[in-house]
Amino acid sequence: MVIIKQLLRNLKYTSSALFLFVIATQALADQRTPYRGEAGSFTNDYFGDGHDRWRSGSYQRSYYSERYRIKRTDGSELRVRGEMVTPWTPSRQPGGDIAYSTLLGFGAFAHTNFLGLETRGGGEVLLIGDISGMEFIQRSFHEAFQMDTSFDPSRDDIERVEDRVALRFELETARTIRLGSRAAVRPYMELTFGADQAVTVGTDMILGNIALAEVWTRDVVTGRLLTPQVDQIPGMSLVAGWDARLNDSYVHLPDDQSVDLEEITYRSRVGLQTNIAFANVFVGQAWLSPIFVGQAEHQRVGMLSISFDF
Repeated sequence: MVIIKQLLRNLKYTSSALFLFVIATQALADQRTPYRGEAGSFTNDYFGDGHDRWRSGSYQRSYYSERYRIKRTDGSELRVRGEMVTPWTPSRQPGGDIAYSTLLGFGAFAHTNFLGLETRGGGEVLLIGDISGMEFIQRSFHEAFQMDTSFDPSRDDIERVEDRVALRFELETARTIRLGSRAAVRPYMELTFGADQAVTVGTDMILGNIALAEVWTRDVVTGRLLTPQVDQIPGMSLVAGWDARLNDSYVHLPDDQSVDLEEITYRSRVGLQTNIAFANVFVGQAWLSPIFVGQAEHQRVGMLSISFDF
C-alpha cells in the first residue's frame, strides 16, 4: 500500500506530459463511421435515499468518434460533466463535514484494444468552485422540482472550496469475459491522478443484449458502465458492478479542510436498461461508502439515463 501511494505521488509530476500526449497527438482520419454515438448519466442523492448531501448530484455526457483517432488507437471520446458535493445539516453530521464544492469538467480520452485488453486513457480540465457555475444549476433544479427540503447552496454559514483550475487524468484497463451471447463479466483497474489520486479495482456484470457492446466508458461518481451503442442494441439488460478504491487525494476535499479523506472507499451499483417507446432508458441505484473519516453513514444515489432513438 505504501508503494502504491508513492506511485500516485510520483505520477502527478508526469500528468502534464500525459495530458499533452493525449490531447495534442496528431489525429488521423480514416474511412470509418465518423460518429459512433453518445452516452450520458445523471445521478442524484435525493432520488436515492431521499436526502441531499455529500455526492449530491452529477451529470456527464460523452461523445464518440472513430474518424479522428489518436495514433494507434480505435477511437476518441469527448466528455463534459458537472458535479455538486454538499454538506449535510449539522444535526445529522456532527463533528465536521465536507465543504460545499462544485466542478465543471471538459475532457478527451482515447480508446484502444490490445491483446484482449480494453484501455481508455486521457485527461480533463476542471473548473472547481463558484467559477464552475454549477451552484446556479443546482438552485434552479431544486426550484423547478420544488425540492424545498433539499440543500440550499446560497447559505452563508457553510465552508466552500476555493476557486481553482486543475487537471485530472484517468487510465483504465479492462477485460470483457463473455459468458455466452447475452452475458459478460468485465474486471477492470483504473489509475486516477492529478486533481484526484487513486487506484481502483473492481468488476462489472452485464446480463442481456447490451453485453454485446464493444465500446465502454464509466460514470465518474458511481463507476457505472456506459456505452454509446445503447441505441443500437434493443432489449432489456441488467448492469451491475462493484469496486474498491485506494485514495491518496480527492478533488472535493483539499488538505486544508476540517475532515480527512477515507483511505479506502467502496462502490456498488445495479440498474436496468430497456426500451420504452422511442427511447432507451436506464434506471438504477448506487451505494457509496463514506468518503471522509467521521461521515455519519454511507449514501445511496439514484442513476438515470434517457437516450432517444432519433
